[in-house]
Amino acid sequence: MKQRPCVATPLVFAAAFVASPALGGCQPEAHDPVSPGQNGSLAAAIQAAHQRMHVRFGAALRIEQAIAHSDLDRAHAEAHGLAALDEPEALPAWRPYFEAIRDAARQVELAGGVIGAAQLTATLGRRCARCHEAGAAHITFPAEPPPTGDPKLAIQMVGHQWAAAQMWQGLIGPSDARWLAGARALTAAPLNIVAQSVTPASELDVDDVARIRLYANRAATTMSQDARADVFGTLLATCAHCHAVLRDR
Repeated sequence: MKQRPCVATPLVFAAAFVASPALGGCQPEAHDPVSPGQNGSLAAAIQAAHQRMHVRFGAALRIEQAIAHSDLDRAHAEAHGLAALDEPEALPAWRPYFEAIRDAARQVELAGGVIGAAQLTATLGRRCARCHEAGAAHITFPAEPPPTGDPKLAIQMVGHQWAAAQMWQGLIGPSDARWLAGARALTAAPLNIVAQSVTPASELDVDDVARIRLYANRAATTMSQDARADVFGTLLATCAHCHAVLRDR
């Protein structure tokens, strides 16, 4: 009989997919007593799974950041580590989700260019979200207020990064609030100021700025999680191209 997930927090989420000889789901049956030794082993397994969840999220975040900055080597390295991260004690029903995440990470690791890697990174984020959705997990993120509206270039770039990070969290959570906060912030970001301050009269002004604005506006009205992944992959690829232009000048 299929077990109904009893997930409310990441720690409980970890407990839901950890296999135990004594536990077939969220709670032991009355006729399945759990010994103190088994309790200790189960607690250790849950804590280990919980820690791997944090490691997995951190690696996915660093992949997204590396691609945004057009650093394919770093993305490959992070993806390699994520692809190697197994969930050895997961119940059979959960293993396809973890394998799908590992497969997406392998595809990022094998990507030959940053544009393709950007789309694959979005796929990775969506696969993480599907696991969360399957477990009805309520993934929460720390509050991150947007940077102050300072006209300095460095602050404006931080603002762009904040918006992209909000969208990434919204995709991976999934979280409508985070996704929309990031998309709306990016639609209003002073992208032209940044581009013209660094590369006046370049193709960056005409192409990348217009595309980022276009995709941010599209993201703000996209409700389907799968469609959001597509939009984010394209947006991330545009950010990567923009940063590559800035870096190579």
